[in-house]
Amino acid sequence: MNIGIVGAGNVGKILGKGLVAAGHCVAISGREPHDPKHLTWKQEVGASGDITSFNEAALFGELIIVALPWSCLKDVVETINPIYWKNKTVIDISNAVHFDGGLRLQLVDTSAGEIVQQLLPESHVVKTLNNVNDKIMVDPKFNDGTPLMFVSGNNPSSKNQAQTLLKDLGWSTIVDLGDIRQSRLQESIMVACVISEIQLQSPGSAFALLQC
Repeated sequence: MNIGIVGAGNVGKILGKGLVAAGHCVAISGREPHDPKHLTWKQEVGASGDITSFNEAALFGELIIVALPWSCLKDVVETINPIYWKNKTVIDISNAVHFDGGLRLQLVDTSAGEIVQQLLPESHVVKTLNNVNDKIMVDPKFNDGTPLMFVSGNNPSSKNQAQTLLKDLGWSTIVDLGDIRQSRLQESIMVACVISEIQLQSPGSAFALLQC
């Protein structure tokens, strides 16, 4: 599958590399796609990966992943030609959070996932991967058990598409929470994960369902 990633930071590059390894063709994108800082990533992924403009990545992708900081997400999304989003699955990884005076969610009675869906009314937004850090988004392995990943979204086919990609990235246990409103729960879980990382001084945390 051709996958466009809007964003060329750590998250975009790690997901892009993981998806190329799984057999996909990937275009990540940034404001300065020809900046030399991206050359190492391009060399690592070879011919199946490229770095382009935001518009080119959105046009390229049969599926699009939004891997942007919340502070610039809306501005970047609105610079892209709306027709490049139309009828596509869009995976949203964003979290709207404040770090001033402690970690807390910035939004009340809504979520980043719902806002992205409002920004892209002709796309099928699926929320996932927002509750883990970039170091464990690909091939997650934990000594204490198998981690699970959540998805939410309004379109069942798009959620199935997202789940297939998650399995390609190494996630074997995936829980469908329901429609895009459930991204509120996912974003709350993210806060709990970050707090647990701080308390446990652990570089990565994820959720798991364990049976007695």
